[in-house]
Amino acid sequence: MKTTGKTIITLLIIIFACGTSYAENINRPESDNYINGVTALNNGDIETAYNLLNAEIESNPENGYAHCYMSLICNACNDMVLAMQAVNSSLELIPENDKEYRSFAYYTRSILWGNLGKWDNAINDMSESIKLNPNDAESFKTRAEMYVNTKHYEEAIEDVNRVLSLDKDADVTDLMMKLIQSVPTEELAEKVTNIMGLMSLK
Repeated sequence: MKTTGKTIITLLIIIFACGTSYAENINRPESDNYINGVTALNNGDIETAYNLLNAEIESNPENGYAHCYMSLICNACNDMVLAMQAVNSSLELIPENDKEYRSFAYYTRSILWGNLGKWDNAINDMSESIKLNPNDAESFKTRAEMYVNTKHYEEAIEDVNRVLSLDKDADVTDLMMKLIQSVPTEELAEKVTNIMGLMSLK
């Protein structure tokens, strides 16, 4: 699975959404470098975001949230080593009770593993992300794509059903086409066809 610029933007939108829903018992960073870095990143200004978040990490190396955003920046710049180091740091530092951001950190690392073709690792991390945030349709969709890539078609079909149960308007057309072209048995093909039939009734 190749991460494109569009995927990066999607990831930024997801994590920005996480950042706007503060839980009462979670103290997330509020420093100027961090806040302005996140804002720059979501505005697509990667260079400014890098400079601000790098300054934040230098002054506050325990800010796991900044490390998580930095992982996105490194991934966008095709520096997989630094991206993986940053997301690993984020998982060490983000509080256990902040399930939203830990879920996103696992999601991010899963994408990195996928870029490297390490599908078992990618699926394991996406499953951890789902465990922490079981109502996120995008995570199920991404894992379904990973299952297709590894020829785990039954699991992929289950995840597609889960996507549509969480978001009936989710766009899974391309994924369904991959499935219908790939499934090895008539039984699985029938399951995919049934889902496509339900989609056409929306």
